[in-house]
Amino acid sequence: MTDTTDPAFLPTHEQVPAPTRESTPEPGPVASIGVLVCTHAPERLDQVARAVASLDTQTRVPDEVLVMVDGTEQLARMVRAALPPVLPRTGLTVRVSAVGRNRGVSVARTLGAEQMGTDVVAFLDDDAEAEPGWLAALAVPLDDPRVIGSSGWSEPAWIGRRPAWLPDEFLWTVGCSYAGMPTEPARVRNVYGGCAAVRRQLFLDLGGYDADLGHGAGRSGGGEEADFGLRAAAATGGEFAFEPAAVIRHRVPAARLTWRYYLERCRSEGELKAHMAAASAPGSLGPEVGFARALPGAVVRALLRRGHRAEALGLVLGALAVVTGLVNGSVQARRQRRRA
Repeated sequence: MTDTTDPAFLPTHEQVPAPTRESTPEPGPVASIGVLVCTHAPERLDQVARAVASLDTQTRVPDEVLVMVDGTEQLARMVRAALPPVLPRTGLTVRVSAVGRNRGVSVARTLGAEQMGTDVVAFLDDDAEAEPGWLAALAVPLDDPRVIGSSGWSEPAWIGRRPAWLPDEFLWTVGCSYAGMPTEPARVRNVYGGCAAVRRQLFLDLGGYDADLGHGAGRSGGGEEADFGLRAAAATGGEFAFEPAAVIRHRVPAARLTWRYYLERCRSEGELKAHMAAASAPGSLGPEVGFARALPGAVVRALLRRGHRAEALGLVLGALAVVTGLVNGSVQARRQRRRA
């Protein structure tokens, strides 16, 4: 539904050591998994249909499929008309429900999880298609009872030509996995909501995603996944897993391949993370700091590679936009504290 990779500014995927074999409790298999697809606009009907069709190819068949419309019942009727009531291969019923009005992806995902009955809910963006092994791979880390949720790899499906200036380190701006993320199974700070699975009841007990964060209501940034990850870890002592074998293909339209979109996305993410830093425990944004420190080296490498000056420019301007957002967000956060 969105491009809110909260692997966003700067990896929110922080690799941490996996538990040792001696300290790992006996895992128990996940009993049931439902898939939630959220959508919000009539022009995305074809994309929603492809996303749902990809669920019919899964090697681990979902126990439930719900399409949550972040909008009116009229839009929900259009979505129902665009989807098969039953998936042809698996025979799964496809339910469609509506929020009632556009309230943002965070609200849609939380309300959708409330309407499902499975142990685990998996989130798939409406502009993505899941590879056949996606759901099975997401379920593997959840056999460990300490794992709250798991996330996978978002591969870009370019609609139009990728700009030469868009660096791999900033693919989070278009909702895709980026250079700096783990390439092997790892423990991470939080999941990416468009390609993830969480323990449903725990997700709801903690209030789901913050309605004031995430794409929607004029917001272009993310942040809801990092916020939930920090809250969940603090409340439970649990952890999140990254499983690169859980692959989706995320559509990247030409409208998001412009300098204007790129720089605004970077700026808004910096601003958001400044607010998060002000409200979180010291050190909670360690992944972002580490990523920022790695950027100068990435610029140098791009400059040294013949013909990659445009990429180096993208790295520099993207980083400057993030820093601008961080400064603005820090000023706003200080003002809010003074008023409080």
